[in-house]
Amino acid sequence: MPRLMIALLCGTALLCIQAIADESATQPESPPSANAQDVGVLQAELARVEAERQQLAEQLAGGNDSNLELQRLREENQNLRARQLDAELGARARLEEQRQQWFIIGGATVAGSLLLGFLLARIGGRRKRSEWLN
Repeated sequence: MPRLMIALLCGTALLCIQAIADESATQPESPPSANAQDVGVLQAELARVEAERQQLAEQLAGGNDSNLELQRLREENQNLRARQLDAELGARARLEEQRQQWFIIGGATVAGSLLLGFLLARIGGRRKRSEWLN
């Protein structure tokens, strides 16, 4: 079975080669004027490609300016990030300071309330105690 497949592949390949050879033999030679036209077309294409190459070379030379601009933008970005970090740290410090102030205010309120309660209990509390005892 594998030998049969190999034989078929070889036969097909030979037929394809023979068909290509026959086709190339039957194609007429192009006249000399066609070659001159081809040269003209190729020269026009060469001029177009050369102009495009020149344009790309100019863009590449102008790329140095864009590299400087890119570097400047990166530095500006770093500066802005540093400023943002400083602002965030400052905001956190202010928030912590506010929390401490409210803690102190709350503590002072509690201490003042306890002191006032003890003082009021001392002044008016004896009569009430004696009433309770009787």
